[in-house]
Amino acid sequence: MRVRRAVLDAIVADARRESPRECCGLLVGDGHSVVEAVAVANVAAEPLRHYEVSPVEHLALIKRCRAESAAGRPLDIVGAYHSHPRTFAQPSPTDLERACQNFLVVIAGPVRAAEDVPVRGYRLSGTQFEEVDLVAVD
Repeated sequence: MRVRRAVLDAIVADARRESPRECCGLLVGDGHSVVEAVAVANVAAEPLRHYEVSPVEHLALIKRCRAESAAGRPLDIVGAYHSHPRTFAQPSPTDLERACQNFLVVIAGPVRAAEDVPVRGYRLSGTQFEEVDLVAVD
């Protein structure tokens, strides 16, 4: 999956800003590439251990994508991202239970001040995740 470098930078910045809470956001693109990361509120009851995308912000982004598509720029929500502040960028059992088929799941973590934050992508295929190569483009 082609991902703008600015998108990866935005995901890492959000993960650092929200740590030790899990950050979350939505990914906008065209099915072949991700062109924007939109940070949204984590409304989970336990944001130190889980994430839940704000449904109000999710709906607002759906409407924005529809408007942009109607104006000739076909965009859609192609995935979501979140962070694992203390653990690796691998799907957890909770991630698996909440995942949707063919929806890109991007995870950043662990978040440490002086180190790069790994960012990895996955898609649910059947009952398990498959890693997706995230190719940074300018």
